[in-house]
Formats: sequence, structure tokens, C-alpha cells
Amino acid sequence: MKQVIKVPNNVNYLTDWKGFELPCGVLNKGVTACGATTLALVDGYKTIICCPRINLIKNKCQQHKGALAVYGDVTNAEIDDYLRKADKSKILATYDSMPRLARLIADKDDWRVVVDEYQYLLIDSSFKSETEMRLMGAIGTFPYVTYLSATPIADKYMLQMDWFKGVPYYVLRWDGFDRIKVNRLVSKYPVNNAIEIVRNYQKGIFPSVEAGGKIVESKECVIFLNSVNNILNIIKHTNLQPNEVNIIVASSSENETLIKKLGKGFELGRIPLKGDAHKMITFCTSTAFAGCDFYSTCASTFVISDNKRVNTSIDIATELRQIAGRQRLATNPFRKEITFIYNIDIGEKDEKEYKDSLEEKLHTSEKNAAYRNETNDKDLRAELIKETVTLQKVNKYSQSYVWYDSVKDRFSINKMAYLNDLFAYDVQKENYQNSLIVKRQLEENGFAADGQELLSDYKEQLDCIIKKESFAERMKRYCEYRKNKDLAKFHFANKVMERQNEDLAVYYDALGYDRIKALGYKETNLKNELLKKRKTHRLLEDFRLLFPVGTRMLVSAIKDKMNSVYSKYGIQQKGVASHLESTYGFKMKAIKITLDDGTRKNGYKFI
Repeated sequence: MKQVIKVPNNVNYLTDWKGFELPCGVLNKGVTACGATTLALVDGYKTIICCPRINLIKNKCQQHKGALAVYGDVTNAEIDDYLRKADKSKILATYDSMPRLARLIADKDDWRVVVDEYQYLLIDSSFKSETEMRLMGAIGTFPYVTYLSATPIADKYMLQMDWFKGVPYYVLRWDGFDRIKVNRLVSKYPVNNAIEIVRNYQKGIFPSVEAGGKIVESKECVIFLNSVNNILNIIKHTNLQPNEVNIIVASSSENETLIKKLGKGFELGRIPLKGDAHKMITFCTSTAFAGCDFYSTCASTFVISDNKRVNTSIDIATELRQIAGRQRLATNPFRKEITFIYNIDIGEKDEKEYKDSLEEKLHTSEKNAAYRNETNDKDLRAELIKETVTLQKVNKYSQSYVWYDSVKDRFSINKMAYLNDLFAYDVQKENYQNSLIVKRQLEENGFAADGQELLSDYKEQLDCIIKKESFAERMKRYCEYRKNKDLAKFHFANKVMERQNEDLAVYYDALGYDRIKALGYKETNLKNELLKKRKTHRLLEDFRLLFPVGTRMLVSAIKDKMNSVYSKYGIQQKGVASHLESTYGFKMKAIKITLDDGTRKNGYKFI
């Protein structure tokens, strides 16, 4: 039975609510950024706040200097020293560190425990379910525990978790909160859209709104993308520089090594504090989805859900709602709007077949665990323990749910791994079957989902950026794009190719699709055809008069003079300095020309 608690209308943050305490049980906050964690840090009780992410602990400790952060290399002696000296102990501990911390606290009746963002008990069970189970074992030794989240675990999963049987459930009801608007973009390759976002920002193409009677440009953006490798590849493809990008991912030696491979100046980032400068592009994995605060005055939010892999899918009911509340400043006109980019219809088609296979795996695992527990032979049991522990590390329960509980010295079923498999289906497959289901999910979870969608496919653009192709292959691709430009499908792709090879546009404008195709897209054939077409003595004579041997001229001046000649003869062509050599046979040498003001600009000498 869920008990609804109405929040007074004059309360914006729980710290404003005189007399309110975090209850013992599950507390659905209803909205993000309502100050529940802050309340736990400032109330009059000894409190342990269990956090799923180190970044969340760092972020909160920076705001609350009297708290102790427990993770990584923090020693038992340091913890004991803090417990002795602190007047009002406030400890932020990772899920991993909680069992050790619990063993150091003798009198647990004086303490309250807050499991912050407890939905990660389920979300993270795909890769560290043993941690979650040890955490819950440690928490069970404390009499007063609050399971805190604005995006709690769905009932259908909680009902299967023994830890929550009989635990009171409270829901805060807030009136008058604005719904976050979601701009949806269906894309076959969502990661490619992230590349396009970065490239636009690099070119100074920013989203803008009118606020307070003036145009405000979003010159910063935060891209939530749950894959470190994808983030690094985007940085490489776009040539982002260290001063342009903040990389907020899980703090680990592996991630630090990967980031350093980007080059000098690249490092593991952190969430800026209030008043700190923000970089143009910020990438975040799930380490910053929940509980962390951003204080940008103009950042837009983009969310990339690539549903081809379980670990890169974004759950609408939990993760997307958390992301939507990360921008804190009311002065940011973009904080109430996010762009959600995702792909659809890529998962399992047969739900019954998928879930039947999980039930069979569960049943087989139960029999396997029972057999292993019945083994009396000491040597064989030791071998079975070693085998099981190894399989836990290597396979992550992809083959079996059996795990070895070293505390109880028993083989058991990892129920969290099983529930995570069910959850993965809902996130990756069921929730993203089609756009109507996505829209319904958004609306059911408190978002304002616009009924209009833009259908995009950036695969061809990315191919143009990263593929090495022969001239003929690239020319063919460009012709197809130009021919179908009215469809606006590959607008950016042909622009990319024109920047890569300016001759593509020259040949297309001069010869057209059909003639280029007839010539087999080969550069030699096209060059000869163009020369033949432009064997106009008057045009060549004009060029020779304008660009005599020995002349030194700025590139801009060359283009202007060429444009005047083209215009004179009615040729629909833009002047390109290098074409004087490649098309008309001029001999040119690239040089620097010093201007009257001392500046040096690009030019050519005709030789």
C-alpha cells in the first residue's frame, strides 16, 4: 500500500518544509532536484548516504564540506577518526563501500541510512549484482533505512525482491511543477547524430530562443551517451580539443588510460560547481545521470539512446527522468527542454520466446546451485567454488544465475541478475518497438512529448566523413546526393564532400549527373570533358591577361577576378583558385603575402 504525502504549495525544496523527515521505507520523491539528499546531509541525525556513483559523492561533498566521502582508498583508520571527532556524522559511501563501513559501526540504532537513487540496485545488476546483494545485506543491519528516488524501481520488479517485502512505501505529490518538453528524433544511427551535434557547435551553429526580449544562444551542450568508447570515437572524428570538451565518465584506471590516449591535455572530467565555467561540449555516461547538478546558464541537453546494445539503451522511466533534472539554474532558458535521439524496432520480436528462455535458465540454475551445495567432497567443492567465481567474472551471468556467496558459504541464485534480464527486455526491446510506444512512455513518466517527429539517418554523412574512397566512388556518391537534393536526405553529406574535394561540385555543375555517369565517374574522363567543354579562347585569354606569369595575388582576389570572368560569359560557376592549375593548365605556387598592416594571408605566385 502506497501512502501519498502532499507537499505544501509554498515548498520548493524539502529543506524548506519545517518538520519533514525522510521516512523509514521507500520514498518516491515525485520530482528530481527537490533537495531530499541535501535534507539528509543537514538534518540532526547521524546519516550514511549510499550512492551508486563516485561522481555523485564528489559533487555532494564539494557542496557539504563537513561530510566524509568513503570510497576507493579511504582507510578504516580514517573512518574511525571521523566517527570519533564528528559532532554530527554525515557519511557518503559508494554501494561497494557500505559493507565495510557497516562493520565499523557498532551501535547502529543511532544511525539512519539513505540509499540514494536506489533504482540502480536493478539498473546496475547487469554488471555488479554481487555488489548490490552485499549492500542490501549490510543495510539490513540498520533499523532505519530510506530508499530514495524520483524514479523508483517499478512495482513488477520490486515485488520479486525479498528486501522490500513489508517495507512502507511513500509518494510525495507536488502541484504546479512544469513538465519537461522532449523533442524526439528517430534515427537509425543515433551516435552519428551526436557527431552532427558536435560539428554544428564547432561551426558556431547553436540553438537559440527568445528570453527576456533578447535572443539567447545555447553555446554549451551536455550530451548524455552511455558508452565511453562512443564518446572517445566522437571526439576523434570531430577533432575536439581539450579546451572544448569535458568528459564525465566513471572514475577508473581503465577509463583514465583510454582518455589519455586521445592526446595531451585530455583527462577525466568533473561536474563544474556553481559559478564555474563550462566547456562547449560535455559528455556524460550513466555516472552523471542521477543526483549530480549542472549550473550552466545556456546549456542544451541531448540524450542518445542506442538500443542495439543493452548497456547503451536509456530507460525512459528511470534514467531519462533523472537526466531531465540535471540543469539547475532557472536562468537557463533551455533547462526545461531536452532532445531525445533513439532508434526503434531493433530488438527481440517474440516476447514469450525471450522470457521463456529466461525462466528455463532460472530453473536450470536452481538445480545447478542445489547440486553444488550437496557436494560433500572437500576438493571437488573447492573446485566448484573456483569455477563459479570465475564464471561470475567472465560471463556476468549470461549463461547461468548461479553465484557463490562467500559470507554464507553457499551457492545461491542471483535473483538481481535474473530481474535485470527482464528489465533489459523492457528497456531495449519492449519500450522501443515503435515511436507510439516511446511517446506513451514519455507521457506516462511526466514528460511533454511533442507529437511531431523528425526522421533522420546520418549513416551516409558519417560514411563520407570516415570512409576512404576512390575518386570515382566518392564522385558517384556525390552525384546521387545532388540528384536527390530536393528530398533533403543528404544535405549535410554533400556539403562535407564539397569541403573534402572542391572539384566534385565543379564537375557536377559543369557536366551534370547523366554525363558524369556516362563517363564512369573517373577523374581523368571528367577532366578531359571539362577541358573540352571549356575550350573557349576568349575565356582562357581573359584568364591569361588577369594572371600573367610572375604575378603574386591573394586567394580572395583570384576568386573575385575568376567570378567576374565567369559572370561575363554566363557560366554558373564559383571561382576557385586551384582550378586555374587543375582545369586551365596554369602553373602556380602557394605563397604567403604580407599586407600593409603586417598581416600575412594565403596567395599564389603564377610561374
